[in-house]
Amino acid sequence: MSVSRLHLWRGRSPAVVSAADLAVLAAPELQRFEGMLAAAGARFAGSRAAVRRILADCLEVEPSRLVIGRKACPGCGSSEHGPPVVLEPPTTLEFSVSRSGDSWLVAVTDGVPLGVDIEAADAVDFELVSRLVMTAAELAALRSAIGDEERRSLFLRVWTRKEAVLKAAGVGLVAPLDQIDVQPTSAGPVLVPHEGMVWSVQNVELGTEHQAAVATPADRPVELCWQHLAVVGS
Repeated sequence: MSVSRLHLWRGRSPAVVSAADLAVLAAPELQRFEGMLAAAGARFAGSRAAVRRILADCLEVEPSRLVIGRKACPGCGSSEHGPPVVLEPPTTLEFSVSRSGDSWLVAVTDGVPLGVDIEAADAVDFELVSRLVMTAAELAALRSAIGDEERRSLFLRVWTRKEAVLKAAGVGLVAPLDQIDVQPTSAGPVLVPHEGMVWSVQNVELGTEHQAAVATPADRPVELCWQHLAVVGS
């Protein structure tokens, strides 16, 4: 079985929005930016500009020439929360984007469905939401963890793996998270059935400040390859 490459880029948005980032955004993105407070707007513009530069580099076009939309959600048919897609120019590239605070993570493949998620270590109150999003087996593992740091790390492993699966499946957070078991005590990759498919989910090593995971179809093996984006806002 052939192995495809899954390319990853990681970066931080600037604290203050840059003219260079705004220059590559499309009109709908600029509209969203204008309705945001300064800090949120800078994070939004920085991450969106990075996505455009990454995809433009892959496709050898100008970032502002890309038309990015959404596929229909496989669950309900809505294009409001379906997976992102490059509409123009025509391409087989698939991509997924995640943001936590000012940090972003972008993953790109050639034709392999995927989902990626990144979370800052302090982004989620795990004590508050764990019962809402974890299976009985996952909750048992959480209770067995020793100390807050280990418990938080295990919860974030659960959260990022589940988000990655839902993004890969294209259904977003409308799916019941407490029905998806991602085997947090296993270092991975782990196999996770969802939406009539089996997904291979693996963690992405980012150090102590963030956790991340990526999901792809189990029958489409991938090799993770880090890339670098040397541009303003990266």
